[in-house]
Amino acid sequence: MLRVGSVPYLVAQPLIYGLADRAGVELTFAPPSELARGLRAGRFDVALASSILAIEEPDLRLWREGPLIGADGPVRSVLLLLRPGLPGPAAVRRLELDPHSRTGRLLAAIVLQQRWLAEPEMVEATDGDGFAAGTDAVQRIGDPALRAAVEHPHWRPLDLAEEWKELTGLPFVFAGWIGRPGFDPAEAAGLLGPAADAGLERRAELAERIGVPGVDPGFLRRYLGEDVRYRLPAPTVDRVLAEFGRRSGLVTAGAEETGYRGDAGG
Repeated sequence: MLRVGSVPYLVAQPLIYGLADRAGVELTFAPPSELARGLRAGRFDVALASSILAIEEPDLRLWREGPLIGADGPVRSVLLLLRPGLPGPAAVRRLELDPHSRTGRLLAAIVLQQRWLAEPEMVEATDGDGFAAGTDAVQRIGDPALRAAVEHPHWRPLDLAEEWKELTGLPFVFAGWIGRPGFDPAEAAGLLGPAADAGLERRAELAERIGVPGVDPGFLRRYLGEDVRYRLPAPTVDRVLAEFGRRSGLVTAGAEETGYRGDAGG
């Protein structure tokens, strides 16, 4: 039995197409933060999980040549939403973080601090509505980000993939297939690769059939079909993760000279 984890968002559907019905596969949906814990504990063999794990923990191997969730410009679903009346990102003093996010919250900090020279207080989201709690900005990922942009039209969306591109000139990798300690996700290529091939051919259908409540299906067709990058060359993935690690401070000074080690990531 191959234990597979995935984020529960529409963006993942093209990469997990048909896996729920495959014999010998146990598919579980969980937010990024829970997928990370599950991989560490060995509850999943492989998961479509946050890219930051490949930088933080060399024992969690990324399938660099495989399908992934990335962007080379706006992605529409990893956002900071700025309160009405705020002059701009540089004025953010209080940021509410998505409690389920891993990579996105770190990307938000990099963008605010290194592109806009802001030093906001960062607080965890609570059960309350951050849009009514007096915060300057709210971070959201996945389907909640897509819904928030519709439900709060007066809050200015700041697309973090687009901001990263402006800051670095690079695309970004939000998530990919990552194996638990001792498991190389490339070993599941015979299963995961064909699932992605089939799902990517059906992106328009998935946008219509699964969708996101309250979000226009035409917008979602563009989102899955154009905005999200599901494949990037492995050397590009290495460059992106090396730069992300350097900017996040997770790469040590000695390792910065060689950057993210692709061999350690799968």
